[in-house]
Amino acid sequence: MIKKYSFIVFCFISLLLVFTGCQTNDSNLEKSPAQKRSESENGVTIKTEKAEYPISVKTITVEIQNDSNEEYMTGAHVFLEKKVEGIWRTVPMKAESFTEQSIIHPPNKLSSLDLNVNDLKYKLTPGEYRATIGELAAPFKVVE
Repeated sequence: MIKKYSFIVFCFISLLLVFTGCQTNDSNLEKSPAQKRSESENGVTIKTEKAEYPISVKTITVEIQNDSNEEYMTGAHVFLEKKVEGIWRTVPMKAESFTEQSIIHPPNKLSSLDLNVNDLKYKLTPGEYRATIGELAAPFKVVE
């Protein structure tokens, strides 16, 4: 009888560990320092190539349309934020720090930057996201 209860308790604990291990805890993501970000500023607009991406996406492309008469300079990296319970939270990257090289986006031209999802220290789950470059943000959704 004791062996039977021990087996049931073992199975229950195993199932509990499996379920908690499979879930992502979005509330552990750090709150983004900028809750409001615009998609455009001074003639520069960013948007993602698609409005929705599947959770299996490997690369998210951000298009940068520079309609100003001046060069627009950014870093080489795209960062990601997720909206959790109405608050934008920073999605962590695998790299702890970045050597930021500059990319020049010519006036009156369309250019792009890619975010490799494998560079994230996070598994994408369905929800609202925004890709950020500097102070600009391009919203999109991740769906199953």
